[in-house]
Amino acid sequence: MTLYSVFELTNLYGAHPFYLAMEEGGTGTAHGFFLLNSNAMDVALQPGPAITWRTIGGILDFYVFLGPDPASVIGQYLEVVGYPTMPVYWALGYHLCRWGYGSSNATWDVVKNMRNYGIPQDVQWNDIDYMDRSLDFTFDPAVFSTLPDMVKDLHSHGQRYVMMLDPGISSVQPEGEYWPYDEGLRRGVFINHTDGSTLIGKVWPGLTAFPDFSDDVTHEWWYDNLKRFHDKVPFDGLWIDMNEPSSFVDGSTVGCPDTELENPPYTPGILGGLLRAKTLCASSVQKTSSHYNMHSLYGLLEAKASACALKRMLGKRAFVISRSTFPSQGQYSGHWLGDNRSHWKDMYTSIAGMLTFNLLGVPLVGADVCGFSDQTEEELCVRWTQLGAFYPFTRNHNSIDQKPQDPPAFSPLARSAMKQSLLLRYSLFPLLYTLFHRAHTHGHTVARPLLFEFPKDVRTYGIDRQFLWGKSLMVTPVLDPGVDFVVGYFPQGLWYDYYTVRTQLYI
Repeated sequence: MTLYSVFELTNLYGAHPFYLAMEEGGTGTAHGFFLLNSNAMDVALQPGPAITWRTIGGILDFYVFLGPDPASVIGQYLEVVGYPTMPVYWALGYHLCRWGYGSSNATWDVVKNMRNYGIPQDVQWNDIDYMDRSLDFTFDPAVFSTLPDMVKDLHSHGQRYVMMLDPGISSVQPEGEYWPYDEGLRRGVFINHTDGSTLIGKVWPGLTAFPDFSDDVTHEWWYDNLKRFHDKVPFDGLWIDMNEPSSFVDGSTVGCPDTELENPPYTPGILGGLLRAKTLCASSVQKTSSHYNMHSLYGLLEAKASACALKRMLGKRAFVISRSTFPSQGQYSGHWLGDNRSHWKDMYTSIAGMLTFNLLGVPLVGADVCGFSDQTEEELCVRWTQLGAFYPFTRNHNSIDQKPQDPPAFSPLARSAMKQSLLLRYSLFPLLYTLFHRAHTHGHTVARPLLFEFPKDVRTYGIDRQFLWGKSLMVTPVLDPGVDFVVGYFPQGLWYDYYTVRTQLYI
């Protein structure tokens, strides 16, 4: 528990130097501020109230957005960073995944069980265990030998398949046996040390090199790898993970040079205390600049390469979900909120995470439904599925060595409750799809806090247990164990009970 409470106060997967502030006086006015800077930084909240930004270099582009209301602030911010992409329709459906299915046949069995119970599912995913020795662009020839057949079956039922990819490319396979690394070396796509040698870190497949997605040559190499694998397994979307970029060693296997880039005069409050902690040397060389300046852009640039490759390869809108994010991410990918836990607290805090990324122009967002790590409880999983049915992006995903948590794994009563929640989501697809289109064309949010529609009601400012879809559909989920009721706040207006169409006026 102590470990997790420490992590809650440290840097995680992305950087978004932007804030939205409601101004005093209850007038409903708001402003926003954006510092376009990709270097490591601290943001300190002062008692003024005031904010101090401490960045260790780079460009200093300041934007102030005058609103006057919070929705206008977000619209102005998105005019700068770009409106979010329009998701493909099936992205709105129910997604199912886990790390540790064990085989393609076991994955396939879950899909069949979902069909047998009539539970809607648009997309099946696989985590890293589908790979051969954790090597990108491979699948295990023993336990995942039927993966191409499973994907064919999914397509025959109008379903889709998404696979995980990590940026780390294994560097230790015998020459001539692993095309992604051999061809990457030949084209010079990998990040280097200052002496020109390839930087080697360590991720799931062992020793790895890291593609430099700031180089157009790398984008072409990435496309070629995806196309070659798609010819074997016709996947429909990509899940790009570990792309902060993350490494199991600090800097590289041979360390980093003792330079000011590695040891600047001031180091922000980073987990590990060093710029290179569990990532690449800050001094390492990319085409555009040093990693010191480019680190926070890595996930964004990988998402751009992935989305462009999918559009080119499939001739359709791209579906990409990325762990690491930066301003303008929504133009290329959605986001899931990372490795959460099967705790009631994590379900509750996911609402704030979902709303935050809607403000940041990444509306295709959600948390791992039922929790990723630790063992979920049936009641928690039911309640989380009911909440997750109103995430803009809804995916059930759990960790290896945990019991299954897909809907058929639970009792008939729980399974029925989950099914009804998901069917409700599907019935609201016209509304949800319309909201995404407005986000894409006008810079609106899909899920939004109550204060967006009631900015003069100061009681809405601190509400983080309720939210809206669009202007008028309010969701007040159960977030506590052992209860069959909720306590929510109704701002002034005429409200309709969605299920009974009864009305109640609140003044």
